[in-house]
Order: sequence, then structure tokens, then C-alpha cells
Amino acid sequence: MKLLKGVGGTLLLGVIWYFLVETGRISPLLLPSPQELFKQMIEDFLSGSLPMGLLHSLLMIFLALIPSVILGFFMALFSFHSRKMDRFFQTLSALAHPLPGIALLPLLIIWTGLGPQIILLIVAHSVIWPFYINLRNGFRDIPPLWIDVARNRELSEWDLLFKLMIPASSTQILSGLKISWARSWRAVIAAEMLYGTIGGSGGLGWFIYQKRIFMDSPGLFGGLLLLMITGVVVDKLVFQRWEMQLKGRGET
Repeated sequence: MKLLKGVGGTLLLGVIWYFLVETGRISPLLLPSPQELFKQMIEDFLSGSLPMGLLHSLLMIFLALIPSVILGFFMALFSFHSRKMDRFFQTLSALAHPLPGIALLPLLIIWTGLGPQIILLIVAHSVIWPFYINLRNGFRDIPPLWIDVARNRELSEWDLLFKLMIPASSTQILSGLKISWARSWRAVIAAEMLYGTIGGSGGLGWFIYQKRIFMDSPGLFGGLLLLMITGVVVDKLVFQRWEMQLKGRGET
């Protein structure tokens, strides 16, 4: 039923979109017709510019996401075992978390020079803090009684972590990864737009920016549409499935 409502809403939006453009109520430069958009998307796919841009952006995200998640995990773990480390990381996150990653671009250029490491560092900044905060809260929400029982049963620190702490914090881990994914996606597109103007290269963000420069509205909207589709696909195939598994375990 939800799928039918979603398809119906999309079709209705498409009909309104087609009507507004074809009747001349909106300039094709501001909003291209659906047929022009999909025609340009097919051309950009066949030329390789659109899929290569998408793959480049996804590669930048995963190259930064994996080490950032690992670092955020150890930060949360140290915070759980040490009050001093917890105060330190809490202060650090309070200072750094509200700072937009793209605001670090001028500083990173001075520190590291021009190169893909700029994009990686901006994405890493966007990932570390929400993941650390969610996982830290997940560890802190574990009832102390559970920890005491585990230690009374003489579980090793390794077993305590993987048999109790991580399973008990699985909901917060999922939440942290969802926020980190969304923030990294926005960060990489923004960084590619700005860095592309400096270094002359980039992924999907640079593709969209180039289309804007040449006033190619169908190509620009095609890049934005692919951006939204990718976000929806990852959410449906990864995060929603994971969430359903967690709900199934909770019900059993």
C-alpha cells in the first residue's frame, strides 16, 4: 500500500511537472521537461561522465567513512572506560561537531595542499562526530547491572565488548551510521563542487557544477536526480533492512 501511494504521488508530480513545462508556465532553462531530462541522463550515462562521477563520489565517501567509523568507535570505547577521556572527547565534539566540514577547506589547502586528501578529510570530519556521539550514548545507556553480571561471570573485555556492548548499542550504531552517511554524502558533493573549481577534477558534485556553468539544465537536474536516487537506494537496501532485522530481534 505504501509502495502504491509512493508511485501514485510520483506519477502525479510528473504530470504536474510535464504540464507546467509544456504549457510554457515555467521556462525550460529553470525546469527542463521530463523527456529532456531523461534523454540527457541517458546521453551522460552512455558517455560515462555520469556513472564515473557517481563512482568517484562513492569511492571518496567509503575511503573516508571506514577509517572515520573506526576512529569514532575507539573514541566512544575510551570514553566508556575513562571519565577523563570522556570529558576530553565531549569537549572536542562540542567544538568540532557544529563546524561545517566545508568551512575547513581553506585551512586544509594551506595544511595539505591541493589533492583528493582535502575531500577525504572534509568527509571524515562529517562522519566522526555523529557516529562517536551516537555510539557513546549507546554505551552509556547500557544498564550497569548488565555490565556487573558480565564481569561477575568473568567475561573478558573482548567478550564484554562483542557479546554485550555492541549488541546492546546496535540501535545507536545504526542511527550513527545513517546520520554519518547522510552528512558524508552532502559533504562530498559540496567539497567536490568547490575543490573541482580549484583542482579541475571531482565526482558527481563537480559534474553538477559543470552543468551549471554551461547552463545545461537537463544535465544538472539529471545529476541531482541521480544523487537523490542513490540516497534512497542505500537507505532502502542497507539501513531499512538493518532496522527491520533489529526490530525482528527485539520482538523475538
